Amino acid sequence: MKVPPLSEDMKWSTGSIRICSETVSASEISARLGITADRQFERGSLMSPRNPASARRKSSVWIRQSGLTNDSDLADHVRALVGLVGGCREELARLSVDCEMDLFLGFGSGNGQGGCVLPGGLVADLAALGLDIVLDLYPPAAVKDC
Repeated sequence: MKVPPLSEDMKWSTGSIRICSETVSASEISARLGITADRQFERGSLMSPRNPASARRKSSVWIRQSGLTNDSDLADHVRALVGLVGGCREELARLSVDCEMDLFLGFGSGNGQGGCVLPGGLVADLAALGLDIVLDLYPPAAVKDC
């Protein structure tokens, strides 16, 4: 995840869905879900396309971002992503056999302590999708050092 350019007192959040597989291609994931990835990488592709000597990817990776700005509330990112794939529950369950899937969330509290609320109903909707949740936290000192 790229940390957006921030002033040290700015609270921010971001979210995406990541699906990785050693057997299912990223283009097949798009076709099966009926959703285009924002970024995708196929198994065997170069990690650094400009360097032909770079390592090759061991897995295909499919990433879809929430589409919201970084000043949106973290719960809004989750709502947008749940809404995006909510109609794909059966296909997500089928993909889960061969794929690792998660909701990848980033949160920066700005200057000082910060937090967010994920309403219980939203968490229940997310749990029904079978996605793991990865929460990447950036304390104020980490943002200053970026």
